[in-house]
Amino acid sequence: MDRPVAYDKLAREERVVRMRARDVAEAKIEQGLPPFPDLRSRESIRERVHGIMVGEMQAMEGAGRSVYDFPDAPWEFTMDMARQVWDESRHLEIYLRLIEHLGGYPGEYPETTILWRCACAEDAAARVAGVNRGLEGLACDVFNQLVHIARKIGDPVLERSVDFVLADEITHVRMGSKWLTRLTEGDPERRRRAIEFQDTIDERFNLGGVRRDGDHEEVLISIATEARRLGGFTGEEIERLIKTTQRSQVY
Repeated sequence: MDRPVAYDKLAREERVVRMRARDVAEAKIEQGLPPFPDLRSRESIRERVHGIMVGEMQAMEGAGRSVYDFPDAPWEFTMDMARQVWDESRHLEIYLRLIEHLGGYPGEYPETTILWRCACAEDAAARVAGVNRGLEGLACDVFNQLVHIARKIGDPVLERSVDFVLADEITHVRMGSKWLTRLTEGDPERRRRAIEFQDTIDERFNLGGVRRDGDHEEVLISIATEARRLGGFTGEEIERLIKTTQRSQVY
């Protein structure tokens, strides 16, 4: 099996259209639409949920890669990654049902490839830092906000389903915090490189200021500080993330 696998080699149904995130955003702007779902309408929420479904699918594939890619890692690491594959497969099923609940269907929106392309670090410590702490940390931000929105609009199915998945995502972040520490114990240079990789992921997914600290109803993606603390982020790390939120684009 090749390492890393190119995103266009991932198995997909013919109805799935893959596009770079930049191209999707530009196409929406050309049509007079906001580049990111603003969660102000049911259609916008459906688009966000579809994007999450894509993320869960790529997260499942990425965790599977981590099981395969690091044969010399501790057995407990492999088991944690295998557990994550199982978790992500359940999440995928949940979001497929939520898309149906919201009146949509898989493939209604393009599949962006940025998540998979960010998940291909060749060092195990960098992989868990970037994926489990970076991307899964992003998931905590997105899901925490979606739970709030669902509660506000009176959709208990959406609220409870996403809250259920959020609990798993916090566990995945905690896995990343644990393995970042254990895999880099006694090797500060490896830890520095892993955290540097995580920082690049965080900066990409600040989305040019779309993600930032603030009220759920005032920002498009609000940073879930409490969920991140539960996942093993320190107060200093959260503050550092907040300070970077006006920087890099997702592209």
